[in-house]
Amino acid sequence: MQKIKIAIGTTSESKIKYLKEVLKELKVKADLISVGVKSGVPEQPKTTQETEKGSINRAVEAFEKVKDVDFAMGIEVGYHKEQNGYEMFCWVTIIDKNGYQISNQSHKFLLPKYYQDVLEKDFYVNEHLDGFIKNKKKVLYAKKQIDDIVRYRKPFIENALKHILIRYLNKEDF
Repeated sequence: MQKIKIAIGTTSESKIKYLKEVLKELKVKADLISVGVKSGVPEQPKTTQETEKGSINRAVEAFEKVKDVDFAMGIEVGYHKEQNGYEMFCWVTIIDKNGYQISNQSHKFLLPKYYQDVLEKDFYVNEHLDGFIKNKKKVLYAKKQIDDIVRYRKPFIENALKHILIRYLNKEDF
């Protein structure tokens, strides 16, 4: 496969890093062009629809800013309240130079009560990350994993990226 050019609608170093890791795992050679864009949705999307729309808006705006690419990509992490409470997830959208568009949602993760309270009070999760683990010296490994999942969002972003890239790169099979 030849090298592809991707415009990614974010300047987030972690999102770019996760994309590079997924591309490497899938053995895809790519030049990435990071573009600062607006999601067009609240900074902390609290519905599936807002989160998906944010990923679409980011991909569209990235493509408008950098036209000389094979495709543009938007990544948006958000929350949605279900029966048991808020779940965290990621949406990724790809729009290519031929007008083909595809979106994919990651798996979901039910947030612990601490984060449920944060979201119910309409506070930003990112501003309350340090409150989840009270005693840093005596933290259980499983609780540390939850902290990492919410803090870095890596499992959601990687999951959505991997699945969308597999589907996009093999679109004739889908």
